[in-house]
Amino acid sequence: MLVHGPYPVGEGRVASEARAAIEAGWEVDVVSMRMPGEPAEEVVDGVRVVRLPMARKRGGILSMAREYLGFTLLSSARLAALMRRRRYRVVHVHNPPDFLVVAALIPRALGARVILDIHDVASELFSMRFAGRRGAESARRLLEHVERRATRFASAVVTVHDPYRRALAARGVPPEKITVVLNSLDERLIPDGPPPAEDGRFRVVYHGTITPHYGLELLVEAAAQVAPEEPGLEVEIYGDGDALEQVRNRARTLGVDDRVHTTGRFLPRREVLERVRGARAGVICNLPIELNASALPTKLFEYALLRVPIVSADLPTIREHFSSDEVLFYRAGSADALAGALREVAADREAAEARADAARRRFDEYRWDRSATRYVELLERLDQRT
Repeated sequence: MLVHGPYPVGEGRVASEARAAIEAGWEVDVVSMRMPGEPAEEVVDGVRVVRLPMARKRGGILSMAREYLGFTLLSSARLAALMRRRRYRVVHVHNPPDFLVVAALIPRALGARVILDIHDVASELFSMRFAGRRGAESARRLLEHVERRATRFASAVVTVHDPYRRALAARGVPPEKITVVLNSLDERLIPDGPPPAEDGRFRVVYHGTITPHYGLELLVEAAAQVAPEEPGLEVEIYGDGDALEQVRNRARTLGVDDRVHTTGRFLPRREVLERVRGARAGVICNLPIELNASALPTKLFEYALLRVPIVSADLPTIREHFSSDEVLFYRAGSADALAGALREVAADREAAEARADAARRRFDEYRWDRSATRYVELLERLDQRT
């Protein structure tokens, strides 16, 4: 597996797929980025992790392009070196970027099958970050062309939900080539024992990437509205990202920095789930932009499985998977509407818990073991063709 990101922290989908393959009898190597303090190589849950001397950096278009290209070149060289010792049957490439598939050129020439795993539509992700800048539209068209070439090059395409599957098929990817592996939760990661004892706090939680399009500043603004009437309100934000300082600054400006707590780093998945469970509300505050219209956050499934009442922006793909009986939706992009939803959760705990129970029942349709089975079956089909 190749992933432009740290492993396993911050790449729960990759880790879940790797564990599924290991349990099915495959040997798995992951080539990833390297966070400060991490070893260059180690074995994690049976997966051999090979980390390249690169870490994510924040910057503009050129900086991002250099980072993506640099990682692609380094991973190409490292994979070629690894091939001297191991003859890979499948190379599983995780986007973005889509052009990372070129790192699989040598293995493919030697008979390996190639999976392209589309976590996000790269052109939409790029437009979200750089729309309106000079050259952005040309870059978007280039990324759309790269996606077409990459999906054609790949032996199989994996993606995260049916809306992406439909979109890829509409753009010319043969439907039989696409497998959906949901970003669900491996239930073995759920902490043992009962949730923390009730302590009177109104805990509102968010965990994951902190970036502008995920709308964390809206959560801070909503908290500022609700705080005067809810003295026990505390907002806990677990994660990191390029909007972290804006979120912290917004909390200071609105005078709720004593109510908004941020870790400023990603936590291991089991640890963050331990901290999240027992919260009064888990929030998904994605902004109403093109990229988020088709987003299905992993935390949605995690809140459902943990029976944390879900408060979510009303966006198409989320609503396609959960109903208003299971999730309290608010008008996407509105801090006032989010504040109103938090007030509703605080005022009617029985209704919030009833929705949480219904969401937990809905989760049974999205259990990880079903996706893991589809993924392993794909590996076996590809292996039979080598």
